[in-house]
Amino acid sequence: MIDDAKLSDISEWKISSMEHYNALAKGYDELYGEEQRRKIDFVLKEFDLKDKNIILDIGCGTGLLLEKIYDKNKVFVEVDISEKMLKKIWKEFKDEPNVLLVQADADNLPLRSKIFETTFAITLIQNLPNPKMTLQEIKRVSKKGAHIIASGLKRKYRIDEFKSIFEEITLKKLYDIENLNDYIAYGIV
Repeated sequence: MIDDAKLSDISEWKISSMEHYNALAKGYDELYGEEQRRKIDFVLKEFDLKDKNIILDIGCGTGLLLEKIYDKNKVFVEVDISEKMLKKIWKEFKDEPNVLLVQADADNLPLRSKIFETTFAITLIQNLPNPKMTLQEIKRVSKKGAHIIASGLKRKYRIDEFKSIFEEITLKKLYDIENLNDYIAYGIV
């Protein structure tokens, strides 16, 4: 059980994160787009999404991943704590009935259990107070056998620390790519 003081700290952390990304939304792609696209390009070279039709992107930001993988035959749920980040996606995908935008906390997803076949959490883990709790929530909403692809900043974690976050899923590969600022983890629920 989380005591009131700890809950208050977590709430302040998340409100601060929401405010930070709302303020950053307008210039996010200019500041971080190149790095994000390098991570996304690496991930998409390594993982085949052909048979994955229900995809969750937590911490979706401005939708850079969605731009690369959008397919009218798949369902995409884009989750971010920042309303302004989601508004950037809305401008491009508002007429697509298979793209659902959800403003939510990654640790408390307002989504049914066991529905997603692939979940992405690119550049998300380091922004949360308890990454293992976040992975528990990802696991909850993922079908058995679902693929989980996540990244975490190297400046925040040593590789063994990042690996330990994924103890609750079957970690298949952990990547430390020289030209990326993040480690990338691939696992299966």
